[in-house]
Amino acid sequence: MHVLVASTGNPALENALLDAGHQVSLLVPTPMVAARRADTPRATTVLGIDRWHDPASLAQVLSTIPDGVFDRVATSDEQAVVTCARLREHLNLPGLSVQEALAHTDKHVAKTVLEAAGVPVARHRVVRHGRQVAAVAEEFGWPVVVKPARAAGTVNTTVVRSRADLDELLASGFFDRTAADPTGRFGAGEILTPLHQAKGGFLVEEHLKPTAEWFCDLYLHDGEVLAAFPGRYGAPLLTTLGGHHHASLVSVTHPDAADVVALAAKACRVLGSGTGVVHCEVMRTERGWVFGEAGHRPGGGGITTLYARQHGVDVPSVLAQLAVGERPHVPVDPDAGVLSHLWLTPPPGIVTHLADPEELSALTGVVEVDLNLRAGQPVPTALGTVATAGHITFASASVETTGFDAERLLHALGLRIRATGQGQVEGCVR
Repeated sequence: MHVLVASTGNPALENALLDAGHQVSLLVPTPMVAARRADTPRATTVLGIDRWHDPASLAQVLSTIPDGVFDRVATSDEQAVVTCARLREHLNLPGLSVQEALAHTDKHVAKTVLEAAGVPVARHRVVRHGRQVAAVAEEFGWPVVVKPARAAGTVNTTVVRSRADLDELLASGFFDRTAADPTGRFGAGEILTPLHQAKGGFLVEEHLKPTAEWFCDLYLHDGEVLAAFPGRYGAPLLTTLGGHHHASLVSVTHPDAADVVALAAKACRVLGSGTGVVHCEVMRTERGWVFGEAGHRPGGGGITTLYARQHGVDVPSVLAQLAVGERPHVPVDPDAGVLSHLWLTPPPGIVTHLADPEELSALTGVVEVDLNLRAGQPVPTALGTVATAGHITFASASVETTGFDAERLLHALGLRIRATGQGQVEGCVR
């Protein structure tokens, strides 16, 4: 098959398709065209697109594609999910439809569809300006969560705790702020867009105050669940914004895992997830399990690396098979233990001290140490929950002990930061 793959960074999908003997062309942001032609010489062609969600940009791409050239359109990049659906619609190819794609990328669309089908979700309203947040908060009760309708990694997301807090956010320019992109991958998408500039507005949601936040990657073929990989965050993500956090892959035999997988599978049926990998977020709250959101792509933050290691899943090969409509075998080991990524998000400043990575690697339970931190160098800029400072992968006896293990490793890391123009910051790793 000749597959058009939309991609902004990770080349795993296109390389796996090429290795499987398929013909591959790429669709990438225009500034990346030259580099991708150089680093993917086996690609038939590399097409450029100025903006993923701009109709004029898409029309320009379509004008260069003759009928009958491509058999499939695929992506593992959330920014390109809707674009790929529009390409399929125009080229009359199988796969996720535009409406289904919107249900996996637009939180307002998703929650509206899920709520109508009886799937528990947080109440929400769409607003166009920060001054409208207070009215929704008075309806739902303070605090509330403000977030983009289309984004990832908790970018431009915050908890607004009171009217005074809202006034401070308005005065500080929070709603007009463009997020920095240390990865260079998001300039053609909507992730960095300020809330006040978001087309269609942004969301205000009730703050559910979850007692636990879980995730689950579901591997689907024609709606059938082939495999499920549930896990839990060390703490609800909204409580860890701007700080270190860890995510743990949990055995499917964990008492809560069955509930998480069942709710995720129900949501995918409602959303029309079809074939592919769907990353779901599920919260445990005082009123029970509540579904958060679903992205039609594998989980980020190293989640795929965790289950590739624990269960022996060849993720790129499986993604390639799903991309061309094949039904892959996805191994699941019910006896797999608990494996976690501890993602490091230090405060801004200059690193003055950290432990030797080799010493960390020798600690009990440590599987991998990958640090982008050096003494005397600035701390890399993070993007939401996308941590660029590095991570430590570790094994635990149970999911209940991962927090203790993470604290032990942070203590051993001994990271100290000197804030720019100020004294040294101690204890910043907590």
